[in-house]
Amino acid sequence: MVEVSVTASVKVVGGPTIPLGTTLHPESYTYASVDLDADATTEHHVDLLPEAGTVVLLALVVKNPAGPTGSTAALTVTPVNGAKNGAPLTIDGPLLIANGGVLAALVDGGPRALTVKNTGGVPVTVEVFTCLDLP
Repeated sequence: MVEVSVTASVKVVGGPTIPLGTTLHPESYTYASVDLDADATTEHHVDLLPEAGTVVLLALVVKNPAGPTGSTAALTVTPVNGAKNGAPLTIDGPLLIANGGVLAALVDGGPRALTVKNTGGVPVTVEVFTCLDLP
């Protein structure tokens, strides 16, 4: 078993700060780093799970390490479970979903893979981290 700590906060200047955080004890985790060129027609498949299990945390970061100042690092992410696809999500910054129920709502049966497509017009690197509970 693995211990994964998640910490973040939402802070309004001159207003409230809401701390967010949790510690998970998943059975396993996966990590993938995918380089995508600027071609918005090419999709890349990223497996999240072995044959069995449930995704209980999804963290995704889009990086544009070599892009010009002001360029956008963006992509479309589609959750996949077998032949079923969920609704595409437009991502232009970090994405963190640390709730198995929310992840299960992205696609029937929960995501087992993601399809990612670069939509920002510049090369990007996508890092995908998941925590898994196995049966």
